[in-house]
Amino acid sequence: MSAHTAAPRPRPGTARTAPRPSVAGRALPLRLVAPVRARTPRAPFVVVVLVVLGAGLVGLILISTVLQGQAFEIARLQGQAQELQIQQQALERDVERLQAPAGLAERAMRLGMVPNANPVFLDPAAGEVVGKAVPAEPRSNVARVDR
Repeated sequence: MSAHTAAPRPRPGTARTAPRPSVAGRALPLRLVAPVRARTPRAPFVVVVLVVLGAGLVGLILISTVLQGQAFEIARLQGQAQELQIQQQALERDVERLQAPAGLAERAMRLGMVPNANPVFLDPAAGEVVGKAVPAEPRSNVARVDR
């Protein structure tokens, strides 16, 4: 069998005490000391956490407000862009109508011009005029517009 070596157990009901300090062989009197605080105070940590959370919430509200204002501005500008696009399309339609041959002929007749029944053509390759130039006769039913 093996030898069992273990530290002796204290008997129940007896407490182990540290040896009392002594100075020059004399024991010092016992005195009460304040209990040691093992915990750090919670109040500063709680305050810091609340301040950080409060600042975060205020920041979120400010960002939300700014973004909402920008959303309204975007909606207004998109409406304005749509109105301008409609106006541009109307102007392009007017330009196309005025550039059409029928529109040109109508405006020319209002200015007093008359269509020529005997047109003359130029042949650039031969360098000659094809046809006989005859002045156009004014029509009596054309209204002249003086500018």
